[in-house]
Amino acid sequence: MPPRASLILADTVAIKGAHDLGCWNAIRKAYVIHSVQKCVEEATRVNKRGNQLVPRTADQLKAELTLGQVTDVLRAEVTLRVGHRTDLDEGERDLLAYALSLKKGTWWLCGPDNGTVNALQLLGLLDRMVSLENLAYGVGHRLASPPHHYTEKWLSERRTRSLLDG
Repeated sequence: MPPRASLILADTVAIKGAHDLGCWNAIRKAYVIHSVQKCVEEATRVNKRGNQLVPRTADQLKAELTLGQVTDVLRAEVTLRVGHRTDLDEGERDLLAYALSLKKGTWWLCGPDNGTVNALQLLGLLDRMVSLENLAYGVGHRLASPPHHYTEKWLSERRTRSLLDG
């Protein structure tokens, strides 16, 4: 479990899950949350039915986290290293590109998605993955019946499967 004040990279699904499960404010106050512009866009984009993933404007969400900078060179590095061996959306790709720019220091990535787990394994960074359940637990927030992909059990199973398949 990451200690408080740790750097946490949050993807769109993690941001949505933390809002849905009512632990966003506790997590963002206990950890240093970073994300990327594409994840903010995905989380706040209004779909055809007028819905969006999180009840915030892009500006409100940006004010609650730190946006990492992603270059085309970093995107290309992720694409070259991961290739077509896993399915990543643009937000996941950009967050992984940003992660690659963090050469020093300790950080964890919360991205409850099969593609992210597989990509982190291919990049040799699978030990940097953290579940949303673990983050919530670390700030004293017990999640009552969270969706399976937010749990430590899911992450443990995916890590094992990714290592065995990899």
